[in-house]
Amino acid sequence: MTKVSERYTVCPENVSREMQQSAFWCGKITDSDEEWLNKDQIDAFNGSVISRAVDTGHTAYATKLENFPSTLEFDEVRAMINGAIPEHFMQTPLLSNEGEIVPSGIRGDIVDNATAILNQDIAEKFGIVTRRTHLRALPTDFISCDEYIDNDRLQLTSVSLGTPFAVLAHSRDTSWLFVQTPGYRGWLKANDSAVTENRLSVQNFYCSRDFLLATGSRVEIEPDPFEPNSFGLFLQMGDKLPLEDPGESGNLHAQGPFGCFTVKVPVRERLGSLGFRKGLVRMSEDAKIGNLKLTGREILNQAFKMLGERYGWGGLYNRRDCSRFVQDIFAVFGLVLPRDAWAQETLGSKDRILFEGSLEERKIQLRSLRPGNPLYMPGHTLIYLGQDNGRFFAIHDGAGYKDSKGKRISVHGVFVVDLSLRTMNSDKSYLELLTSALQIDKG
Repeated sequence: MTKVSERYTVCPENVSREMQQSAFWCGKITDSDEEWLNKDQIDAFNGSVISRAVDTGHTAYATKLENFPSTLEFDEVRAMINGAIPEHFMQTPLLSNEGEIVPSGIRGDIVDNATAILNQDIAEKFGIVTRRTHLRALPTDFISCDEYIDNDRLQLTSVSLGTPFAVLAHSRDTSWLFVQTPGYRGWLKANDSAVTENRLSVQNFYCSRDFLLATGSRVEIEPDPFEPNSFGLFLQMGDKLPLEDPGESGNLHAQGPFGCFTVKVPVRERLGSLGFRKGLVRMSEDAKIGNLKLTGREILNQAFKMLGERYGWGGLYNRRDCSRFVQDIFAVFGLVLPRDAWAQETLGSKDRILFEGSLEERKIQLRSLRPGNPLYMPGHTLIYLGQDNGRFFAIHDGAGYKDSKGKRISVHGVFVVDLSLRTMNSDKSYLELLTSALQIDKG
């Protein structure tokens, strides 16, 4: 079996097959089961992220919706919408999902659809995402890119089923909503969400004390042929839904709750209003009630569940990019990191290591870091794994690397990397480019 596996699988340079398992790295940690932070400390950590966002003017990337104002001035919302538009949008090629060039005049129509909002103060409604969807810089599915269609400048992030939001505006054609989620601001499709004027119903949903947590990379909600829009629903790692008491159905062809968790699922009702129904998640899924205990072992176990997954910029293709990879890992512990790498590095833990100096000095700095903590470099983040035979390693969702011969190796997925290797798009090693590491274990 080993020889067959070696024939049909490939390892990155300086990485053995054993090193592609979390158990290998956990075996090197003497205190892998020690709890880093308890619930009160995690709550304090999350509160400090919000506070730093307020202090630095970055509340678009970390906010508490329960404290969100009931109204916003028109000029403030207009500035938010204009601020989301990419700087070179009018000059960057625009493509259809099939890769065909879109006529240049359509760019103006897209901007008008976003900016033609009523000249009046905005009274917010609140809502919940009813199926995983995309948050966009402008209200369009067209792709804005220079070369590769998998690097869409209009793609901000994906938002999961159950994500709450405040509605700030709607597009001129009313098919898109400009929203603020707890961690990002942008446009989402109205048909993938449901809205209410009852802020409390939204708050009670996402603040539920009893919830089912997705601990696998993706967790399906069982389809119900008698419920519209119930097919293809799933959670991804770190997502949660409130638990419900199991119930019986008068429909003898409906699925019973046996062998399943019963959860509360948000639904889009007539005219887009918010409703709820019961849904089922099979007990054989990688899901559990409540958060995981925050330990080094559990962090690495969660990271390796995504080994080999394709990279997805901003959550494209139902996948992750580097920062969502890190964000989802820590979400299973109830710890809330911002969405983007720069925001995680800026707003995350107050305790951190700053990398500077020669390679040897950087190695000394890295040795003081507990495995499981996130590393940062310009535009990128990784999870530190530890050392093996004098080399330092991390796991991340990244583009690739340059091998020892200088050949560019494309990975575009989750893989283990030797930090002494050069990055795919530079002549410097990962270690040389590291800027900082969060010490989440210290709070």
